[in-house]
Amino acid sequence: MVVSSLVLVHSPEAIARQRFPNGDYKIYLHSELAEHEVMAVGNPLNEELKQEILAIDGVTDVITKRQSLHINYRANGIECAGMCDMLTDQNYKTLEAALTEGTMPTDSHSIIIDQTTSNRENIGVGETVEVTSGKSTIPVTISGIYYTGDIKNGHKTLTLDAALEFAPEVLFHELHPEITLFDYSWNIVSNPRKADHVRDELKNIVATHTDIALDDIDTIIEFEKWQNSVVFGSMQVFSWLIFLFGVINLINTTLSNQMSRKQENSVLRSIGLTQKQLCKMNICEGLCYAFFATLAMLIVGFPTSIFACRKMSIGAFAGNVVPYKFPVLEMGLFILVLFGMELVLSVWTIRGQKKQSLIEQMRATE
Repeated sequence: MVVSSLVLVHSPEAIARQRFPNGDYKIYLHSELAEHEVMAVGNPLNEELKQEILAIDGVTDVITKRQSLHINYRANGIECAGMCDMLTDQNYKTLEAALTEGTMPTDSHSIIIDQTTSNRENIGVGETVEVTSGKSTIPVTISGIYYTGDIKNGHKTLTLDAALEFAPEVLFHELHPEITLFDYSWNIVSNPRKADHVRDELKNIVATHTDIALDDIDTIIEFEKWQNSVVFGSMQVFSWLIFLFGVINLINTTLSNQMSRKQENSVLRSIGLTQKQLCKMNICEGLCYAFFATLAMLIVGFPTSIFACRKMSIGAFAGNVVPYKFPVLEMGLFILVLFGMELVLSVWTIRGQKKQSLIEQMRATE
């Protein structure tokens, strides 16, 4: 029950939707050149391309998701590099909530960095690093550190271009005064009923333009399904083994009880218990075993599943608690097998008793 509940919480569709909150498609810069070089000669994510996308039947909006630069920085004598996103009104509150140390930038020469980078490079709040992009180098101060898991903005399955730093817009213009448009990624909002048409048209647009690429939610869902099969596959095998051993144990218990009570049943039949009453008694006892096994599973498994799912959802969904979903299909199958098995055992025992006369049963138990 616990494993089945965890699989429902860690839904590939829900995980993928975190990266596609506004639509099923993204268009982003993808070039062999550095981002600032592409933007300097004319950012392909411009108004002309936006209007071309909006002209597609089924596309309802184009939202600027990220404004970014690939920067190099020097800290503690170590040269590092990564994507730096611009602080905007859209991401400010999310980043503020994700802070683990320090504060949000208060001036144009302050940035925040992700927790992984901070731990790996041993960079703390208040330290000064040299940020370089192109020919410009500017010293900046680390004002805060944020938890990486709360910010999901990379592209494709490996998210290699996810943001490692966030900086104010003024710093972007100081580094590259020649660039007027820093758009790096767009969310494409579309009508789900026209998904196939929109996907085909977006692929055509990407194919006829340079330095851009298409990212879609279906690719991420398939990747998450593969990850789920790896992560939860062994857990599911283990849970089915537990279920199998439990079923075998219940079979042994039921048959042992039936065998040990054979003499008792023979005595009861000798004093007037009818075959029909004996059948009802055997069936009721078997169903009672199954009922109490199900009850024990619910009493122990239900609260444990809720606790485990809460912990997983906090980790997987940036601190948000996903409503618990009861694994109806899995538990329905479990209960069906349990009661069906007990019914089969009861019928099998009754048929075995019918083949023997009362005298033979009493002799066999002496």
